[in-house]
Amino acid sequence: MEAARRVVERVLRATYPFATYLPQYYLLQKTSKEGFAPATCLAALLARTLSIAAWANGAQPRDASAPAGGALGILVQLLLLDAVVQAKRKKAGRLAQKKRYGATTRQLGREVRAVIRAACRDRDRELATERFRKLWKAFWAWDELGPYVEVVVVFALYLIAASCLLRFRWWRTLLVTAAAAADAAAPVPQIVRIIRRRDAAGVSAFTILLRLAGGVVGARLGARPRFSVLQAGLDACLCVQLAWYSPPLTRVRGVISAA
Repeated sequence: MEAARRVVERVLRATYPFATYLPQYYLLQKTSKEGFAPATCLAALLARTLSIAAWANGAQPRDASAPAGGALGILVQLLLLDAVVQAKRKKAGRLAQKKRYGATTRQLGREVRAVIRAACRDRDRELATERFRKLWKAFWAWDELGPYVEVVVVFALYLIAASCLLRFRWWRTLLVTAAAAADAAAPVPQIVRIIRRRDAAGVSAFTILLRLAGGVVGARLGARPRFSVLQAGLDACLCVQLAWYSPPLTRVRGVISAA
């Protein structure tokens, strides 16, 4: 029984990052609404990549659920980004231009180095901030999936290679902590987007509830309960926002304001 319980637990840990966001992907494919915050995908991609790097560095080396869950989590986030860029192409009414492989990552690398030079070498905070804003805006302006895949693959390869070389306990702890923090903070861009738009259309309630359930379970049984509590709290805020901007409450607020 104990062995069967461990197998079930590992299977759930491996499939949870993928299954959690499937309702959101289905909703985006069905409605193509712009309420979903793609920056959430960036935080989740960072968390999954860091978890794989931590496993490569020696964190729970016998537990295959960590790299499997990381790979499945990366896959579903790329699917979400694909749904986002498809919605952009439909809205623009044109097909995306094909880019040569590697050109995007080289251009992005030049822009990142320009930000670092302005901040570290020139010590010009205003210039660094301006270039970073330009870089951030261009990053989300891509209207095809290929550039995002390039960036994820290159970043993951560099990070995993560094994790295989830096066999230090402090590096492993940093990777695990950063992965937990990025995963817990993933709802923040969505919360900010709903506040700015005053609308929760396009956000899957099933995905939020699954994340909330995962945070509650992690707070009781997880290795880092504080981050799980933070995740559960942020997901609870999202649940409140979804309820507040739901059609029934919106109609009730309209009737009250009209009266």
